[in-house]
Amino acid sequence: MAFKVVNTPNSGNSESTVDFDAINRYRVEAAGLQERETVPGYVAAIVDLGIQKQPDAEVEFTGTEEEEEAIMAEMPDTYFKDGVNQDTKQPVRLKCWPQKPQQCVVLAIDFPDIIVDMAQAYGEESKPLPLRLYTGGQFYIPTQGMIVARPTPLRVVNLDKSRKTKKWSLAQNNMLHKMAVAAKLIKPDEVFLPQRIDELLGKAFQFDAQVYMKQSGQKEYFTEYLKFSAALGRGQNVADLETVPTLVEFDEENSDAAVKELRQHVINTIKQAENFKGSAIQKQLEKLRPSKPAKQDEEAGDDDRDEEQEEVKPTPKVAGRKSASKSESVKETFDADVPW
Repeated sequence: MAFKVVNTPNSGNSESTVDFDAINRYRVEAAGLQERETVPGYVAAIVDLGIQKQPDAEVEFTGTEEEEEAIMAEMPDTYFKDGVNQDTKQPVRLKCWPQKPQQCVVLAIDFPDIIVDMAQAYGEESKPLPLRLYTGGQFYIPTQGMIVARPTPLRVVNLDKSRKTKKWSLAQNNMLHKMAVAAKLIKPDEVFLPQRIDELLGKAFQFDAQVYMKQSGQKEYFTEYLKFSAALGRGQNVADLETVPTLVEFDEENSDAAVKELRQHVINTIKQAENFKGSAIQKQLEKLRPSKPAKQDEEAGDDDRDEEQEEVKPTPKVAGRKSASKSESVKETFDADVPW
């Protein structure tokens, strides 16, 4: 079964009595990851988030102010701003331009060596399961609640930098391509298309993970951190899979269990997709995960309400350079011959 790539143009009215602070503290204690560690886990689910808006592209620029002005005159949608190199943390100049919406996914990672019993924490029948964390982080939007902060896009690029041949693939710096290399599905310079990402289901890797309560002012927030690290070390194994790896797609009939297990921040992100209306996943969510009444949301929230919000920090300025304003219009900046 291949992952489907698209073209890119039970909750009642009763009040909740769940103590989410107590549940979050249980999750932290049971996980035992208050300090960041590198731990083995496997891909338990790949969830199609539909077609999502993309942040503007950014690349470092070392040209002059005159060169910036010439570029903006030729390409009005391009603009420049001050930024920070994520590796060196030094101030840099960034060249930016709009990107078109793109089909995205998020991955659920299970850690079989870390068992938690969230069912019992919610007062239900005991059901110990591996700790599950999601890639992409989380971000709070008042109108939507928590969403996936950094969905993984399925954009393809030509790996042949000379452009003499067409080697369409996920970019080599895309997490999914890195995972395919780590799983020995491909070699580092080989093609890995979005249609193959379901081959990653059940594959085990090393991840940097942390589950803790973050102090912010007078309140503590339940916080998760997850980042793909590397392939398993030589001789390193993970325990037998405790869960059945699952693919959740947008326009296919998914298992009820897979939809019911989705975290709320993932559902909120799916609902903001450009192709959500009329999709198969919309019908399944309306049936299996109907929206809570507003009053209940305000009073009870959900287990993602207190998770970490993305922190926006001021960007250091590069002395002697003015920032150009962004153009109102949006122009496609992709290769015209991308196969989909």
